[in-house]
Amino acid sequence: MYLLAILLAYSLERTVQLGRNWEWRRLVLRWQHLQIAGGKVEEWRQHRLGRVLWAIVPALIVWFVLALSDNTLLTFVVSAAALFLSIRVPAARTAYRNYLDAATSGDQETARAHLHKLQKLAERHEEAPVANVLLWIHLRYYFAVFVYFLLFGVVGALVYATLRDMRHPRNERWSTAEQVIDWLPTRIMTLGFLLVGNFSRAAPLWLSSIGNVPQGNYAAATKIAAAAEDLTPNHEDDITSTALTTVALVKRNMLLFIVLLAVLTIGGWF
Repeated sequence: MYLLAILLAYSLERTVQLGRNWEWRRLVLRWQHLQIAGGKVEEWRQHRLGRVLWAIVPALIVWFVLALSDNTLLTFVVSAAALFLSIRVPAARTAYRNYLDAATSGDQETARAHLHKLQKLAERHEEAPVANVLLWIHLRYYFAVFVYFLLFGVVGALVYATLRDMRHPRNERWSTAEQVIDWLPTRIMTLGFLLVGNFSRAAPLWLSSIGNVPQGNYAAATKIAAAAEDLTPNHEDDITSTALTTVALVKRNMLLFIVLLAVLTIGGWF
């Protein structure tokens, strides 16, 4: 069921076009801004822990309903729908396509504008290269969601997506929390890079990243990817090959884990 739900969600995300309102981020933000009558509830929501607990209530409700119903078909449908909403990032897809079109036509200014959109979606500074930005978007919007879905079911995917998308304070404590929840998906994803890329160059970096807890997820992902695959542009004016090579790398990596999951499912181990 896990494999079928992931394949269905991934296929729907690539083919089905929905409005911007059908993004988990917008649903979470609406929920966070929902006005509740009652002073105690509003007061509780103002605290840091209360804000987080309130944000993940929808995910817990979904989990509770599925556990109560104990229906395999319902669980499959809801899991696929939850994954679909969690991995939807149409703005990134559009910005990436427009970036390639502008870069191919030689419109450097427009390409930079679309790269800036990708950097903003990845929450990276303006100096971040396109390869790093694409890697980070893939990690947080695709790979990490699937990892937590496989580990904890639909509630794991929705809780991660909620913590990723919810409105939160910009402080050191929250940054540490984000580093913690991204640590395991980063190490699993980059382990795949070793297997689909240059193992001998990337392996030492991956092994050194294991002891890097909890900081360094972004640096670990980008450095290991650069070691596993040659991301150097073909020439000075080439700004598309790096993006295309990065996307090819993450696609091969995703295919590797899907094949592995298929083998485990056929063998009855998952």
